[in-house]
Amino acid sequence: MRAPLPLEDLTVSRFLRRTARRFPDRPALEYKGRIWSYQELDQAVDRTARRLLSWGVEPGDRVGLWCEGEPNTVFLLYALPRIGAVAALLNTSLQRSELAQLLCRTQIRRLIVTDGYKELDFPALCRGLTDEVPTLEDVLCAGLSGEGNGFAPLDSLDEAPEGALERAEEAVSPQDTGYILYTSGTTSMPKAVMSSQYSRVNSGIQQAHDLEATERDRFCVAMPIFHCFCLSVNVMAACAAGACLYLPESRRTTVLLEAVARGRCTVLSSVPTMYHAILCRPDLSSWDLSSLRTGFIGGSLYPQELFCQIDRGFGFTLLSSLGQTEATAGLTTARLDDPLEVRAATVGHFMDHVEGKIADIESGKDQPPGRAGEICVRGYLVMQGYFGQPEETQQAIDKDGWLHTGDMGWLDEAGNIHLTGRLKELIIRGGENISPAEVEQAAACPEILECKAVGVPDRHYGEEVCLCAVLQKGAALDAEELRSRLAQRLAAYKAPRYILFLDQLPKTITGKIRPVELARLVRERLAL
Repeated sequence: MRAPLPLEDLTVSRFLRRTARRFPDRPALEYKGRIWSYQELDQAVDRTARRLLSWGVEPGDRVGLWCEGEPNTVFLLYALPRIGAVAALLNTSLQRSELAQLLCRTQIRRLIVTDGYKELDFPALCRGLTDEVPTLEDVLCAGLSGEGNGFAPLDSLDEAPEGALERAEEAVSPQDTGYILYTSGTTSMPKAVMSSQYSRVNSGIQQAHDLEATERDRFCVAMPIFHCFCLSVNVMAACAAGACLYLPESRRTTVLLEAVARGRCTVLSSVPTMYHAILCRPDLSSWDLSSLRTGFIGGSLYPQELFCQIDRGFGFTLLSSLGQTEATAGLTTARLDDPLEVRAATVGHFMDHVEGKIADIESGKDQPPGRAGEICVRGYLVMQGYFGQPEETQQAIDKDGWLHTGDMGWLDEAGNIHLTGRLKELIIRGGENISPAEVEQAAACPEILECKAVGVPDRHYGEEVCLCAVLQKGAALDAEELRSRLAQRLAAYKAPRYILFLDQLPKTITGKIRPVELARLVRERLAL
């Protein structure tokens, strides 16, 4: 077990500059064969910061980044906090109306976009936005094409004098807001989560430490760069270790496998759906994944069996974790020396410098080992709050500084946390609380690819359980057979009254199931 690292009072800019001094010639970023050393990365961030200053960005400005994982995006992630501005990271799957709504709610002054994502043309979708969003003054294009497509390209801007950058950088404090990230919106409209530069830097330092990362590691970016998971466990953790951030050209499974094989990546962190998609490839054994050493899995719940399949199939040490946007990123982690059964069955222990507890959902009192409750944390990682939503912030963070995660679980005697589901997703049937995760785990079998339990209205009990399942290709399983199996594994009140087989479950871009959308679909199918 490694000794804990202290927290460090650093801005994002001083964090990167320190790494550039320690490892000036080490590779910091690689994309399409082009490599930037840490010295070159720091210089590119300087140039980008000076362009932003000449564009009129001021300290405290909220600048939207509607950007895919490309070099300019990485430069911007460092350059905006370098001058005291706030980088607001927007989901690249948003439609125009969703984008406009978030820009309004977060009072974004300036927006920077790359060329697009899948079928979405970002510049085209942004035409006329300055007329539609009252606070939005200008849009800039930072795409690979180098063309503005109706907007000024980032590289075409003049650079402010070096003295202007020095003055701006000196005025920045580690406690200043550095980033705004948005909740996934699985249960409500996405909230704008503000995190300090201090919390983001230290999250990266701590997660690099848990990965035992060094300057010899190569981090493969297999997640959207706007996600808190990716920002901390890839971008910031790589910087903390002086390691290389390897940007694949897309997140298609073939491209990711090529990145690992040709790029000799050592760290691969992602969500369960991405790992599973790679595991399902019939040609997986033909790819050389021998360089992989470790990586985190997170973002959504997964069966223990899948965890074991990933760990063995990729031939590396997979680390379980629990994270939340409101907690900067990770709040728990397993250890590299934990046995497979611990890493698969738990989300590990509370991370260093994180005060954690399991609280009774009614009284708020600490629960002893073995008794379930809500997972709560406090410390450096807790968000500064939801932008423009003080009441919602007070609901999430109590008067004693505890962040109520909404995740349910229990501690074992070794201090590891076992997840049981989400508090907001609890199904209450006749006064009995039912964890959807418990139903889903009972339903796990070779014929089922994935499943989700949701509550549906019932006149007598208030709610009944509906299990929605996606079958493996070619699997033969009917509702009665599954119901019979569940009757042997669950108390009668937990057994699903309804079972629906679906082609797929509605999900966010990061692989999280959208329970509200799924519940609506179920009600329609059942005519409730």
